[in-house]
Amino acid sequence: MKKYLLPLVLLFVVSIARAGELPPVHHAPDKEFHMSNIVLRFKFNLETRTVFGQASETITPFRPRLDSIHLNAVDMKINGVSLQGNPLNYRYDGKILTIFFPKPYGLNQKLTYVIDYSTKPSRGLFFILPDKGYPKRNPEIWSMSEPEDARYWFPSHDYCDDFTASETITTVPAGWTVISNGILRRVTSSKGGKEKTFDWVESKPHVVYLISIIAGKFNEFKDHLGKLAIDYYSDPSYGSEIKSNFKCMPDVVKFYSTITGQPFPWDKLALTTITNFTWGGEENVSAITLTDGTLHDANAEPQVSSVGLVAHETAHQWFGDLLTTRSWSNAWLNEGFATYFEALYREHAFGKREFQYEMYQNHEQVIAADHVERRPTVYNRYNDAVDLFGTYIYPRGASMLHMLRFFLGDTLFDKAIRTYVSEHKFHNVSTHDLAESITEATGYNLNWFFKEWLYKGGHPVFDVNYSYQPASRTVVLHVRQTQKVDSLTPVYRTPVDIRIVTPSSAETRRVWIDSLSNTYAFSVDDKPLMVNFDQGHWLLDEVNFPKSVDELSYQLKNDSDVVGRIWAADELERDHADSAESQLTQGLKDDPFWGVRQECAMLLGRYDNKEAEDALISATDDKDPRVQQRAITSLGEFKADGRIEDLLTKIFYDRSNYFVRAAAVTAFASVDSVKALHVIYTALDRDSYHEVLRTTGLRALMKVKPRMAHEIAVNYSKYGSPEDLRTAGVSTLITLGVDTAQTVSLLSKYASDPYIWIRAESLMGLGKLGNKSVIPLLEERAREESDGRLVAMARRAIRQIEMREK
Repeated sequence: MKKYLLPLVLLFVVSIARAGELPPVHHAPDKEFHMSNIVLRFKFNLETRTVFGQASETITPFRPRLDSIHLNAVDMKINGVSLQGNPLNYRYDGKILTIFFPKPYGLNQKLTYVIDYSTKPSRGLFFILPDKGYPKRNPEIWSMSEPEDARYWFPSHDYCDDFTASETITTVPAGWTVISNGILRRVTSSKGGKEKTFDWVESKPHVVYLISIIAGKFNEFKDHLGKLAIDYYSDPSYGSEIKSNFKCMPDVVKFYSTITGQPFPWDKLALTTITNFTWGGEENVSAITLTDGTLHDANAEPQVSSVGLVAHETAHQWFGDLLTTRSWSNAWLNEGFATYFEALYREHAFGKREFQYEMYQNHEQVIAADHVERRPTVYNRYNDAVDLFGTYIYPRGASMLHMLRFFLGDTLFDKAIRTYVSEHKFHNVSTHDLAESITEATGYNLNWFFKEWLYKGGHPVFDVNYSYQPASRTVVLHVRQTQKVDSLTPVYRTPVDIRIVTPSSAETRRVWIDSLSNTYAFSVDDKPLMVNFDQGHWLLDEVNFPKSVDELSYQLKNDSDVVGRIWAADELERDHADSAESQLTQGLKDDPFWGVRQECAMLLGRYDNKEAEDALISATDDKDPRVQQRAITSLGEFKADGRIEDLLTKIFYDRSNYFVRAAAVTAFASVDSVKALHVIYTALDRDSYHEVLRTTGLRALMKVKPRMAHEIAVNYSKYGSPEDLRTAGVSTLITLGVDTAQTVSLLSKYASDPYIWIRAESLMGLGKLGNKSVIPLLEERAREESDGRLVAMARRAIRQIEMREK
């Protein structure tokens, strides 16, 4: 599951929503039985959005005399329960279905009971249908059960700690398609030809939250890797984008099969893009679900790419599906692995520099989150299991694997991963299982690593300095750990690589840090040109390492490590701004990696002079649109200049990249908002990926005509507008605050909107603009909201208002 395209604020909302409170501890529930097979039959009433279901479940008791079982089943109407055709007694309280058997069953006895039920699910299964606001919407029904939402659309032991085979038999209107797990056994038509029934069978075991159905009208495109069928499905309104966006898929599957030592574990692979998905993607076994927001044309690239999303979800077919976390406290074994293997595929497909940059960004996310709240990677305190699905299991989990790879080296790391997969496939796993597999494969006991990194929180902060002693030709390096040390964050023990470059040599030496203060001496042949701490940026850390202008300039130009060059550029501008401009200009012009050039362009935006302006103007023709976009954005920091205005106008009208054009609108509005009006109005009239141009035009209009922007935002936010425009409209209303009473009224209405991200924006806006009169509404949303992430946001909004009122 990936948080693709979610509002960035959600990365932190869950973490801080309950500041001052400690969520309850959760352990895996007791299991009364092992389920070996589940057969689910579905029919739907589209008008009432009702599911008519039958669940046939085969179990083997874990108890020697099992005479009753308890199943998760929320807000269902139970029409009957039977065993071999004979009705069973049951009790149902709206959340738990208790089934009573006529006699006790023993440890090795299999039994199959059948539950007939109906439900109007508030979670887990969603009806996306045409209505008055969206009469041309493609009809879709789709499921999203992770972490614990299967219970809303079929009864089961709804937890991640059991593996079962499954079958879905789904009846839909003729002309619809059903995509589900496994192999399509048969499709049958009703006598009148008005309905079709699709029978999908997944014979290999998996956890219940990975059972999936998607029903609707879809185009299908076929691909393959050898004999493995890889099928893509999308709304018929999309053209060939899905084929071009997903063309990497055969290579992704081949790469993961090689690196894990385990061929693709399922009998087929389908990828389906759907409307209004609540996540970026979901790794349902052999049937991946993706947001249709990932589909794009060439004018959105390279800023938008589907490679990361499909690589992430495909990695889950091994890590999350073939091996699944035993409890949600160990969810990093799903998400951290998928995030890291996504980065590994990027290294395979695009090279080491792209991989280094990806991991740098992961590290930066974790460090930013740690400054808000420190939390262990393995963590069992939460209100809703979805609370855990954030920074501490995605990028932090990836950082854990990255450091393990550094400690072990590539050969042993690959061996450890293959051992882990081979030993635990088709089973649940815990962090302890991973540690044991590493020990078995490599002989290393890494309990110290798991203790300080997985079961503790925070990260090391290193203060580093060195001196060169000419008489002895020695570099003396001093390292101090300055992070807050307490019961949560330890004094770290870790190896680290030191890179020393002199005029005639370059050498990397590994040392161990094992206390708050360490000193190391290195013999060298001459005065160093560059001394790097944590060469390769392997560690999840912060480093304070004062260096001279000459040292930083040398590093920016010569460091082989992409992250080292970015760090040098940042340090030059921060500590030596008066001397840094020429070095940043050179980096912007000559660095071979777009990420470094992008960073130099950003930093040059802080220099208000002709030299910086000239460099940035030149960079608007950089070969990479991401650098162009950043250079244009930085030009917006300069004073009104006819040359800049003419350039930005030309870029907006002549370029094809959506984000480059949007940057031109924003920069022009910053330089001279009145003169920019013709560009702003044009942007408001242009189609683009995710409404980037209209959204940018609206935000630019806020500066020069706030009342007009307010009126447009009100119109954009109305139900029936494109969802991206609606979200932009609500966000603009919150930012402007032109008519607070009207805005709060609209936000109160939209807090229960059908579209999840309108509800999210509205809840955040009420927290920012509302007063105590909206607290009852927010309390109601906290009770009634169907998504745990938004429950946390409603509670956060209440706390914001209460703090303001005080």
